[in-house]
Amino acid sequence: MLERDLKRYAAYFRGWCQAFGEHESIYRDDNGVNWLTAEHQVGLVLPKTIIKPLYREVLLHKRPPPLTFHRRSVEIGSLVIGIGKKYQKQARSAMGHLLDHDEDVHVFLTSHLLYGEGSKIITFSNRKPLAIIYKEIGTMRIRVK
Repeated sequence: MLERDLKRYAAYFRGWCQAFGEHESIYRDDNGVNWLTAEHQVGLVLPKTIIKPLYREVLLHKRPPPLTFHRRSVEIGSLVIGIGKKYQKQARSAMGHLLDHDEDVHVFLTSHLLYGEGSKIITFSNRKPLAIIYKEIGTMRIRVK
């Protein structure tokens, strides 16, 4: 099991975020979840119905619950997001590859025109987000089982 702390970031102003950039899409499953991969980052595009429950789990606590990637789901607190069976290995492998380096890993929200207005991408990256847009707000534990 891989386990480490991520550096968490929030935008200075609500709604601001940088673009995810060029990427490959692993899949879009029946739940509307879409995984994105790029050289130094992995993104998780969530449907709008999951965003508010996610915010409650992450932002309403001084120390957020750990984010755990299981074989069939991603879990954070009481929120469980299923991973389509066909792509479970690819999704976990992409996250494992990102975490398997000595570099810091950062988590922040990004956006992309392809995924519709208002869509937010939870982005895990070995590169810091733009300092003009984001401030560091703490850490978060991540596990890949």
